[in-house]
Amino acid sequence: MIRSTCAAFSALLLLVGFGAPAVAADPRPPIAAYGALPAVSNVTLSADGSRLAFVGVAGEERRLIMQTVSGEVLGVITLGKINVEQLVWAGNDDIVILNSVVRSHPELGGGKISYWVGQSFSLSKKRFINLAGRVPTALSVIFDRPVVRMVNGEGQVFVRVVTFDGAPRRELARIAVKDGTAVTVASAAMDGLGWLVNAEGHPGGSARYTENRGYWGAQMPRGSVWADVFTVKAPLDSPQLVAFSGDGQRLVIGVTDPGGDRYIEVGRDGEPRDALPANQPFNGLVVDPATSRMLGHYYIDDSSQYVFSDPAAKAAWASVMKTFKGQRVLLQSWSADWRKVAVLVEGKGNSGIYYLVDLSAKRADFIGETYPTIVGDAVAETRPYSFKAADGLDIPGYLTLPPGREAKGLPLVVLPHGGPADRDMLEFDFQAQALASRGYAVLRPNFRGSSGYGQAFMAAGYGQWGRKMQTDLSDGVRALAREGVIDPKRVCIVGWSYGGYAAMAGITLDPGVYRCAVAGAGVSDLKRFSAWRARRSGENSEAVRSWNRFWGSEDEKDPVLEAISPARHADKAYAPILLIHGKDDTVVPYEQSVMFADALKSAGKSVEMVTLKGEDHNLSRADTRLQTLEATVAFLLKHNPPD
Repeated sequence: MIRSTCAAFSALLLLVGFGAPAVAADPRPPIAAYGALPAVSNVTLSADGSRLAFVGVAGEERRLIMQTVSGEVLGVITLGKINVEQLVWAGNDDIVILNSVVRSHPELGGGKISYWVGQSFSLSKKRFINLAGRVPTALSVIFDRPVVRMVNGEGQVFVRVVTFDGAPRRELARIAVKDGTAVTVASAAMDGLGWLVNAEGHPGGSARYTENRGYWGAQMPRGSVWADVFTVKAPLDSPQLVAFSGDGQRLVIGVTDPGGDRYIEVGRDGEPRDALPANQPFNGLVVDPATSRMLGHYYIDDSSQYVFSDPAAKAAWASVMKTFKGQRVLLQSWSADWRKVAVLVEGKGNSGIYYLVDLSAKRADFIGETYPTIVGDAVAETRPYSFKAADGLDIPGYLTLPPGREAKGLPLVVLPHGGPADRDMLEFDFQAQALASRGYAVLRPNFRGSSGYGQAFMAAGYGQWGRKMQTDLSDGVRALAREGVIDPKRVCIVGWSYGGYAAMAGITLDPGVYRCAVAGAGVSDLKRFSAWRARRSGENSEAVRSWNRFWGSEDEKDPVLEAISPARHADKAYAPILLIHGKDDTVVPYEQSVMFADALKSAGKSVEMVTLKGEDHNLSRADTRLQTLEATVAFLLKHNPPD
């Protein structure tokens, strides 16, 4: 039996500004509690399981905390407001930090562009090394997640960069963390997508994609040359090079064909075979970060469920699940021998707690809570909720209910996810929880076109942007109204990214459903957006082709785009709307909200707009995330009060 304890880390948590697990909580925490960034994130173990690192947030500042697994603090580094994407140990002395930034970069086409930068930090030397900056003639940009290998006992970081020594090329650089020495170990033309690095620190697989022609290929080294082992024409849904097989001898590739998504293994003989057993559900692979080998896969059944082919991983995970029986357990990091495992645990009355499970010592140590002041009864109940669309298609989703209120005649907020090829899960969602805390039921529908339910369900969304993808949302409203759970006269819609579009479309293209709308970072004019996207990625890029498939359009000149563009129908807006957009958004340009606001004002409609200074598309900053949530709640309370 594994016991749970929080003693090992209590001193550290007090040091960085957190508290031990709360004993009691205000049943109605302030909105700031929900709008804050998670107090702990990016939990990662060293390969030998002796050291732990994570990002903590104290106020507006992110801090990198490094310690032994017994709780001895090794270093606390103030990172400021940078958006940390990944932490990776390189041995026990160095840690690699990947973060995303938004800057204007003339060599990348001008304008504001989001990209990655990376650095390593040495505990003993107390110094940082800029990874991409070590490569001569290369942009100080990383085009893939860093891969760390221990070669002859020394940490080596592999990063993909673009060099400009003559014609631009993509290169795989190997950088020594001890002194920053960089060596190019592989090179490809600009159609190269990247490399897989094996356990010994050698590139063992690569991929390329010819954007205009839609040809995708995977290669493996044969002597001194790279030879194709798998090629396919894929103008849409191009394959992905994901991992090495469990024995390290073959490449694992994710493909989409008429039969749906699947993973195949391909070796030097070029003969593909299934990488996973037949008839097993899956949504992705579990890959060993130290070797890039496939250890198993996971599928989403409301939450992530893990199935391991690696014996050590399989046995370890079975023990972990027994420890947290009946709760949602998300794998975060693990030691090479799988005797220590870091997990995030969610459940009833639990907004998310990180634990370090030591299987040898049979104990689970508390690391930290994601939302320390939202615990117990303040955590609103979220349950699976499915309904039928008007055409009979089953639409799955999740319903969050306000604490302390009967599920009858409630005001409702529809909260569609972004993507749209994404999905919601049974999890602690800070927006849904914040709205529920103020008295609203919250519906998060996985409308047609969402990922995670098979190719047929996603394909049901093709050509349905602004059409059935939109009415799936209001069909959910009608289903809840028929059951008496909600009051159909007190419904608003709130969304971000694609959800922002859905909010805009909700009050212009789907009449009579909503009392108000809040649209964050949404596309309002599809023609303008299509032209902008084509300028950045190419008129015949896979990205543009993918958008056209969802829109049901041929190109940016297709008149169908006007029919589903909210900005072109501002005169039909029947409810007030709040627009929110980050000034540094590089996914959906800020102008998309501005032009919709201008069109609504010209039509004499009720509109407010909030500009988030310095914010990207992902609400990465603590101050603007809180600003967004406070503005949203205030707008809802004004136009659709819960009492």
